[in-house]
Amino acid sequence: MNFKYIHIIYAVDETTNFLREIISYLSQYIDSRITIHEIGNLKQELNFKANIATLIPINSVVLFMGHGTSSSLRGPSVLSNSFGPLFNETELSLLKDRKVILLSCRSNEYLKKFARECGLKAGLGFPNLITDQYETLYPEEPDRVNGVLHEDIEKFKDVLVDIVKFALEEFIVENFSFFELYKRIKLRVQKELIKYYFLNSNNGKTPYGKMLYDLNTGINIIGN
Repeated sequence: MNFKYIHIIYAVDETTNFLREIISYLSQYIDSRITIHEIGNLKQELNFKANIATLIPINSVVLFMGHGTSSSLRGPSVLSNSFGPLFNETELSLLKDRKVILLSCRSNEYLKKFARECGLKAGLGFPNLITDQYETLYPEEPDRVNGVLHEDIEKFKDVLVDIVKFALEEFIVENFSFFELYKRIKLRVQKELIKYYFLNSNNGKTPYGKMLYDLNTGINIIGN
């Protein structure tokens, strides 16, 4: 069997530390099939972008873990300093002819806008992800964070990490297609959502239930 390999671009700061569990898990079982590109400061960011063509070969599968908006993928924020877009609208073309999984806020919107014109082979995006209490203090969409508690956020982060790490393990080891990876992630989210609905008499109509619902409806795929 020809096993899949994956390049992980990880924008490291305090708010993304929880995502390191994905790397730890994959490294424990399939270390030889993943390559990590950690970005924790401006020098690393500039060096990575300057050498991305040689660091990540064409036709690779790329997992980005970090911050995002509907128009960019963001580098880390350290000591209240953000280094700006790691990839803006046009810089997504640096990943041309590759398949990308963007584990970042609003990456579903970002891919919908720019994936095809930037030449991606395929892309998997996520909706807005409430993974930090800060997002409940200054929300872009107040209705989405109304009533969200610290415990909801911590539980959501744990579930998100488990869904992604187990789906990626299957994708790599079982040699699944990119579309099958998308289906596996969706299936795991739906199982979590059904379990939560089953355990809550109000049909999951709580802030946490809405977080899971938004995750389920917001994950999308471009290409295959």
